[in-house]
Amino acid sequence: MAAALAALEERFSETGWAVLLASGSTGSASLANARALAGLGVEGLVFLGVSKPADLAEVPGMARLPSVSSERPNGTAFSTSAGLELGRAVKLVGDYLAQLGHSHLAVLTEADSTAATVLGDVVRPGDGSAIATLQQVTLGEEPMAESLLRWLALRDSPTAAICSSDAVALALMHACASHGIDIPGRFSVVGFGDTALARCVSPTLTSVRIAARGAGLAAADGLLALLDGGVPNHAELPIKLMVRGSTGPPR
Repeated sequence: MAAALAALEERFSETGWAVLLASGSTGSASLANARALAGLGVEGLVFLGVSKPADLAEVPGMARLPSVSSERPNGTAFSTSAGLELGRAVKLVGDYLAQLGHSHLAVLTEADSTAATVLGDVVRPGDGSAIATLQQVTLGEEPMAESLLRWLALRDSPTAAICSSDAVALALMHACASHGIDIPGRFSVVGFGDTALARCVSPTLTSVRIAARGAGLAAADGLLALLDGGVPNHAELPIKLMVRGSTGPPR
């Protein structure tokens, strides 16, 4: 999300607005940051790369503040995912893995990330889905290597993993290499974000390329529109699956 943040700051700077930054990867941290920023008299909030806290409305003074989130629209505020369509990106990955023949999947996510929220909603077994079984782990609940070995011991062990970021995907690939698990022969791995790291590992990482800069500009423009009493533009942003060496048909 570095490119998105840079674009957001650039747009606000162009229009004469100052930006205060607060970081936090959990819902409680995001809520605490929102509370602190509201206390400083900010005029709008952007949640970029993290889900908007469910109890955001309980923050004193929040009702007067327009807010933008990279999560899906909630009917009361603009959401950059109306343009970024993370759900469409996840479905693109699921369809690609199904075409390769994968039906037993694993999903690795970071807590409270927008991609994690969408992955949990879109990647599901049953109901006509090509996914027969699904193992889902939030990063930090157990060591990556333990998750990997636990999966491989299952009767219907996953043959592919979808990760909520390239960083998570690379950590999984490192765990596979440490235990002699061939990628993609035994395990296919897909990342999210298509960062420069995706092209610097061996095998190179299949990853979803999102319009990060466009998302940052959309978030800024959306908040500016709300501040002016207007309606944000929900134009769809491009998404592409960059297929590389970390994915292949299941053994």
